[in-house]
Amino acid sequence: MAIYRNVSMSFWTDSKIADDFTVEDRYFYLYLFTNPHTNLCGCYEISTKQISWETGLSVAKVKNLIKRMCETHNVIRYCEETKELLIINWHKYNWTSSEKFRKPLSKEILNVKSALFRDYLTDIFNGNDTVSIGYPYPTDTTVTVSVTDTVPVTVPDTVTDIYKEEREEIVAYFNETCGTHYRADTKEIKKLVNGLLKQSFTVEDFKTVIYKKAKQWMDDPKMCKYLRPQTLFSNKFEGYLNEKAPLTFAERIMMT
Repeated sequence: MAIYRNVSMSFWTDSKIADDFTVEDRYFYLYLFTNPHTNLCGCYEISTKQISWETGLSVAKVKNLIKRMCETHNVIRYCEETKELLIINWHKYNWTSSEKFRKPLSKEILNVKSALFRDYLTDIFNGNDTVSIGYPYPTDTTVTVSVTDTVPVTVPDTVTDIYKEEREEIVAYFNETCGTHYRADTKEIKKLVNGLLKQSFTVEDFKTVIYKKAKQWMDDPKMCKYLRPQTLFSNKFEGYLNEKAPLTFAERIMMT
């Protein structure tokens, strides 16, 4: 995460902000895209209590300002269920076409919890810059908000399979080490490997686990049958990763 955010000077001369925003609106909007919770995709988790604590505004005032930004100014959306805030035009000023930028961006989009926000960002990521977005949930439950302008979007493979390259490397190493023939594109393998990669485990972590367990189990008639992704890439993965691999006879000799 960056430790600073650039703010264009046009922020202060934009006709919408100059004509329609109150002083309080401007302060609040400026906070929304410069606070420490912001990220690459412009959709981040933050509660009204967090905003209140960081801005010095009351929770009631924060909720009213969120409602104004959503319904009056149409510059953000807020999902009460997932506590996610989406800045609608963030992409216009902060996204680039660099592949180095787009890969981590696509991972952030995939991790957005609100399906409505995720679909909106996915559509923009894939080149549709005219998509509109409705209101997921009203901030005040006494207000009914229409969502008829929501555009349903199916997340394409270019975004959902962002771990393809890493998964293929991991499975290839597994097959080479264990003498197996698993495929990287099966549903179960995808679920296991992608799930761990999403938790920030690395390709090297996978290789370490594969190497350790192959070294321990390959020549053990009872354990060799467990040299499979379903076992190694399970909820025991972190434990396997932190195990000390047993030394070979040659390694033990070298240490004496």
